[in-house]
Amino acid sequence: MKKIIVGDDGSEFADKALEKAIEFAKKEDMEVVVVYAIEDFCPIGVAEFDCNVVRKIQTKEAKNIIDRALKKIKDAGVSGSDVTKVGRPADVIIESAKKENAEMIVVASHGKHGIKKVALGSVTSRVVEYSPIHVFVMK
Repeated sequence: MKKIIVGDDGSEFADKALEKAIEFAKKEDMEVVVVYAIEDFCPIGVAEFDCNVVRKIQTKEAKNIIDRALKKIKDAGVSGSDVTKVGRPADVIIESAKKENAEMIVVASHGKHGIKKVALGSVTSRVVEYSPIHVFVMK
């Protein structure tokens, strides 16, 4: 089955990208693979215990976001799966697309940090620039 990757960070923008990915998947009989990147955040000087606490919180947030996305996909009658990985979001999305042999990536124009003064968010810009496959940017 052909696959479509959708990056999800739990933002309202990502919800719109997920809706578009589901729409594409229905038309083309594709599986939606929801990708969530847990950013590796442990500043120098912070105790390992504190970093582990942060990672647990990040992992719990990722599970909640993925579960919600998979429910939307299932409710739409589309096949879905997920990838959650630690790393830079753009890199995780691109690597997942390659590994899943995906046909397309759908990303939001902006993520958790909202619309800034730039045309595209930094993650989206990086995905568009480095993706080896088609990228659909949802505004």
